[in-house]
Amino acid sequence: MLHKTKFYLLGLAGLSIVLSTACKTQPDHPNQLNAFDGATYNSLTLAHAALSSFRDQISSGLPQYAPAFNEAATAYEDAFSAYATYRSQPQQNLVVVSAITELTRTLLNLENGLISGAHADSQAVASVRGKALRLRSRAGRNITISDILTELEIAASVAETIPATGPYSKIASMVIEATNQALAAQEAAAGQPIDLSTIQPLPPIQ
Repeated sequence: MLHKTKFYLLGLAGLSIVLSTACKTQPDHPNQLNAFDGATYNSLTLAHAALSSFRDQISSGLPQYAPAFNEAATAYEDAFSAYATYRSQPQQNLVVVSAITELTRTLLNLENGLISGAHADSQAVASVRGKALRLRSRAGRNITISDILTELEIAASVAETIPATGPYSKIASMVIEATNQALAAQEAAAGQPIDLSTIQPLPPIQ
């Protein structure tokens, strides 16, 4: 019980750090059209890296999560297409906002399915989500990378409460790894030119 509580507290601390980081201004990309353009690219970079990680792991042994992944992959493709159009027609930003919102919803659906399948403690889930909601409300609702990053970090924080030696540790480690990959991609892209070739849509799992 002490081991589980330790990881739970570490997860909450990590969530606070990541959320506070997400709320700060990210370094500009030298070829971005404006702040919205840069923030959208950052959001898609996070989502692309997380989905790439999820795809590799789900396709190699967890087929029950393929439908939820495919839903998120389709939403990502729609968001990417809307964003690519926006970069040549900047007046189309509302379409991009709607597509990113749907992408966030499908990522949340995928993560919730994984967390449920890993039998995470419901009290831990509620506590982490409550803390995230409070932190996010303080940050406001500006167009930033915070929504997708928050959902990824919530899932990772909950996954850290699942015993590493238990029967559901594979699912928990998958969620944590996807979040780590997303954060690494965000760091690598910070301040670099926007390059759509690095965030191309992912194929569905057959």
